[in-house]
Amino acid sequence: MQKFIIIGAGPAGIGAALSLKEEDSLVLEKRADIGGLSSSIEIDGAVFDIGGHSFHTPHPQVRDMVFNAIEMYEQRRDARCFSYGKMIPYPFQKHYRKLDHVQEVVDECLKGLDETDDGQNSVHFEEFINRRFGPGIAKHFMLPYNRKLWGRDLKRLAADWVGERVAAPEGVKEKFDLAGGKRKPLQGDTLVAYPAKGGFGEIYTALARDIPKIDFNTEVQRIDPKKHTVYTSNGEYQYQNLITTMPIPELLKRVEGVPQYVFDEASHLDCLALKLVLVVIGHPVDTEIQRVYCADQDIPSHKTAINHNSSDYLRSLKHHGIMAEVAVSPEKPLLRDDLENWVIEGLQKMEIIKSPSEVNQTRIVDAKYAYPVPTADRDDRMKVIKGWLNENDIYPVGRFGDWAYVNSDESIYRGLLLGFQLREK
Repeated sequence: MQKFIIIGAGPAGIGAALSLKEEDSLVLEKRADIGGLSSSIEIDGAVFDIGGHSFHTPHPQVRDMVFNAIEMYEQRRDARCFSYGKMIPYPFQKHYRKLDHVQEVVDECLKGLDETDDGQNSVHFEEFINRRFGPGIAKHFMLPYNRKLWGRDLKRLAADWVGERVAAPEGVKEKFDLAGGKRKPLQGDTLVAYPAKGGFGEIYTALARDIPKIDFNTEVQRIDPKKHTVYTSNGEYQYQNLITTMPIPELLKRVEGVPQYVFDEASHLDCLALKLVLVVIGHPVDTEIQRVYCADQDIPSHKTAINHNSSDYLRSLKHHGIMAEVAVSPEKPLLRDDLENWVIEGLQKMEIIKSPSEVNQTRIVDAKYAYPVPTADRDDRMKVIKGWLNENDIYPVGRFGDWAYVNSDESIYRGLLLGFQLREK
């Protein structure tokens, strides 16, 4: 019997395993590689991450852990917003004045700022946007962008997470805090890091070298909490404590004896699915931009990651990769069936590429679990779900274990913290 079994070798699972490496612990990973949602793939010589990733954290201990495990490359973040046919610096709410070719838009945004407050205690996300940025900025970017991203009525989203994610309007000074313990919104020039060689997943491959035992290609099929046994594609494992990074709905399907009230709570958890369109071009990109955010409906992606501008090593490669994130939901069906062609057309409109002839190949990766949707009731529902699981020595953690809109650095931190807590149990 293992004292600790950890399901999943993504950021949270790796964090937990590192905090327990001196204990009797084992990691089970259904894939053949490390990293989960933070892994990387190579297509035709181009490197892609599963989502747009860069490393930045308010947790000094997590930063030290990563920088001690692997050589990292740091640079200023170069992010833009594409709006009304023009690239302007990110975030829109601080740089809308640069849309000087559409002066009426600038005037509406400026006028709307007279009607703003800090948005505190907003009932939902849409109310926060209107109160914090005024009707002009809300109309011309913030509302259409977030509807495009979330694919849902923004009144269904809470506003308790915005302080960590949504930058303030012009005139409000902000800085990403590297030692505050709590995430602050990224700015246009925040210092970000990335592995000096390879893709973002190299961070987790490097961290995993200090983990004693990982069983790959081992998919969890059933969990019996009474017998403290995990049944997998490769056999069965007994445990005293089970740490899991599986998405809550997938976990509950596999756990025997889950009460109906727990399933009922989980049925209200909402998540965003993405289609990640990976585009390989046959030459280095002609721009230094790393991220582009776009609210326009004629361009399918809300975010475009130009991944090869993440490091000098990636810049040196002959073929470069561009990734377009496209949100899909029942409330936001795709407007066109030819998504890959549509993305390529969008890259042309944004002048990231000049012609479709530059494209060597494309691939679509479906991410069923991409972002947990921050609905107002999620924390209360997760408290009930976690309560029952914890009573049965099962401890979920990570983006979809906690059902929290967190980045990989925070997932590492939460995994470490959980591991330390269980050691003291």
